[in-house]
Formats: sequence, C-alpha cells, structure tokens
Amino acid sequence: MTRERTASPSPAGTLARRLLGFSTLPFLASVLPLIALPFMSRASTTDDWTALNIGLGVGTFAGAIGLVGWNILGTPLVAMAESDDERRELYGRSFYIRAAVVVVASLLSAVIASLISPSSSWAVAAAFAVAGALNGIGLSWYAVGVSSPSIALWYEVVPRGIATAVAIAVVLITQDVLWYGILLSLSIVLGTLAFHRRVLRRLWPPWPGLARLGSDVGDMKAAWGVESIGSLYQNAPVPVAGLIASPVDVAAYASSDRIYRYGTLGVSAAGNALQGWVLETTDAGSRRARNLASFAVMGVIAAIGWVVLAVFGPLLSGVLFGADKQGDPTAFQFLGIAFISVTMSTPLIRNILIPARRDGFVLAVSMVAAVVGVAMMVVLGSTLGTTGVAIGFAVSETATLLGCIALASRVGLSPPRASTAPTGTPSDPEGDIRS
Repeated sequence: MTRERTASPSPAGTLARRLLGFSTLPFLASVLPLIALPFMSRASTTDDWTALNIGLGVGTFAGAIGLVGWNILGTPLVAMAESDDERRELYGRSFYIRAAVVVVASLLSAVIASLISPSSSWAVAAAFAVAGALNGIGLSWYAVGVSSPSIALWYEVVPRGIATAVAIAVVLITQDVLWYGILLSLSIVLGTLAFHRRVLRRLWPPWPGLARLGSDVGDMKAAWGVESIGSLYQNAPVPVAGLIASPVDVAAYASSDRIYRYGTLGVSAAGNALQGWVLETTDAGSRRARNLASFAVMGVIAAIGWVVLAVFGPLLSGVLFGADKQGDPTAFQFLGIAFISVTMSTPLIRNILIPARRDGFVLAVSMVAAVVGVAMMVVLGSTLGTTGVAIGFAVSETATLLGCIALASRVGLSPPRASTAPTGTPSDPEGDIRS
C-alpha cells in the first residue's frame, strides 16, 4: 500500500498509469450494473422498476451524506500523509464517523424511498435505498489517496461482481429484483470488512476517541456540505419525478437517468485519476500545465458523453431496459447538457478549489444551485412532466459549473496548496474555511 515516490516516471506516463488504474477499475464496477440492470428491468414490473430507481436515487444521496466529506477532503489528506501508519489512522477515524452516519442515513433513506415509491413495491425501494446508502463506507477515496488501484479492485469491484453474478441468477429464477438490492448491500459490507482484516490486520480500526472524531467532523463540515448538497440535486430527479408523475412516466425517465449515471461513473473515475496526478506535484508551473491537461481530458469526455446521451440515448435505453421503459428524446437532450456541466466542473472542484481550501465557497455555490435546481425540477415538472424535471436538473448543473468557473478564475490554475490538516489549521485556527 506504500506509495511510489520516485522521480523517474514522466508526467505523461504517470497520468497514463493513473487513468488506467483509477479509471479502468471504476469502469469495470460500472459495467456490473450495466450487465445486471437489463435483466432487472425485464424481470420487474413497471412499479418495481420505478421503485428500484427511486431507491437508488434516495440511497445515493444518503451515501453522499454518509461519506461525511471524506470523499472530497479525505483523498488529499491521505495523499499528503507522511507514512502508512498516518494514512491508516486517517482511514480508521473516517470509518467510525462514516459508519455512524451511514446507519442513520440507511434507515431514513429506506423509509423515504418506500413512501415515494408505488405502495406495492416499497420493499424494493427500501432495499436499493440501503444499498445506495452503504456506499458511504466505500473505499475508493482512500484507494486514490494511497495510489493503490488494487484496493478498489479486490475490496469493491470483486465483491460487487460476485454479488451481481449471483443476483442475476437468483432474479432470473425468482423474478424478484429485491434480491439484487440485498446482495449489493452484503457485498459492500463484506468487502469493507475484508479490507480491514487484510490491510489493517483487524476487523475494526483502532478506536480514536470521541474528541478526535468530533474534531474531524468539525473540519469536514464544509466538504461534507459540498458533497451532500451536490448529491441532493444530482440525485433528486427520479425521486422528484416519483412525486409528480405516473409510474409509467417515472419508469421511462428512470431509464434515461440510468444511462446518464453510467456516464457520470466514468467522469468520477477520470476525476479521481486526474486529481491524484495534479496534486502530486508542488511546482507551480507543473501544476498549471497538469490542470490544463485535465481540462482537455475532461473536455473530450464531455463531448463523447453528450453525443451518447443526446444522439443515442433513446435507442440505448430501449435496448437495455426494454421498449416499454425507453427514455424520452427531449429529456436526453437536457441530460446531455447536464453531463457537459458536471464533467467540466469536476476538475475545477477537485483539482483547484478544494485543494486551495475554498470548500466554503464551493458549498455556497452548491447550495444556490441546489435550491434553484430542485425548485425548477418541481415547478417545471408539475407543468411539463418529466421533461421539466430534466430541464431543472440541467439548470442546476450548469449553475454549479458557472459558479465554479467564477471562483477558479480568482484562485488561478496553480494556487498554493493550503493546509489540509484534519483539525483547525495554522492559517485558520477556528477550523473555518476562509478566503
């Protein structure tokens, strides 16, 4: 798990290695539901498919809350730690914070998803909400910080792959998609515990004490807010559609949303790889060049994603999930716009604003985008149906991008790296994020 600190690899070679390691493995993880969900859609009723996607939407938001900001701030903290012992200590502290929040978030998300979903499929919604919420104890952020793709492979991709293969067989036999949600939850818990036994040499990390955990939560509050609020409007569309549209319309929109989510998994994977590559250099000129390169890479991903969604999205959704659940072409146009915005805002947030400790400003931008976006989803959705929900979602993501561009223009492409100590920093004794 020790990181390489040699100067021999070229920047291009290092970037290629990171993209292969931290993009290929998450892509493999993303292929698993791509394989499974067509079976699930055909084995499920319209109500079950609607409930499944509402559960995933609510659960993914709960999972973002459960990460408590470690997915944003934890990666640079771990990356800049001086020893393996320090990195393991950081992980242990994060685990207890995240586990406590995940337990509460899982219960609440299961209840909320059940209430929003068709009454006949409440159990399906609850199961997938819990499966989504359990991502709060995931390991990807830590694997990126220690430059170890094998952690993501053996303790996330492999367990979920096994769960997916078993689930396909069980669902085909029972015609009950509930089993997929249950098996996904088990794979996440067992993968995390296996990581503890193999890497930490114990089932549970050492207990750091309540005072230390409270201090960490205080320092993470801005990053926690950024991730939670960002996830709110990113995962709101299907639950909002569930409140205002018929199950048939929600099922069609859920198929569109699912295609969009496949693409954002790739954005997240590339963002992880590029973040580690950009942050590993301390030279200002090199940092600027790497940031520009990251924008170019993400720009290519944005263009490809728009073509897939806006041009081929309806066809793909029909082929994957069935003609009766095919997405609306107009909704796909706006999801394409949202994809461009989320792709280009990712390097701004991860590589410039968060490392410069502009968490508070990003939080403010996210809050404005969330309020405007969710309000437009509800208002336009009530008048235009699920197309209105897609328009509101595109507006929220575009607002985030514009706000991040404005903030990054003030910070610059090679800002000095602020201290990311997990308690109040010397430059900010109260633990607040200041300009």
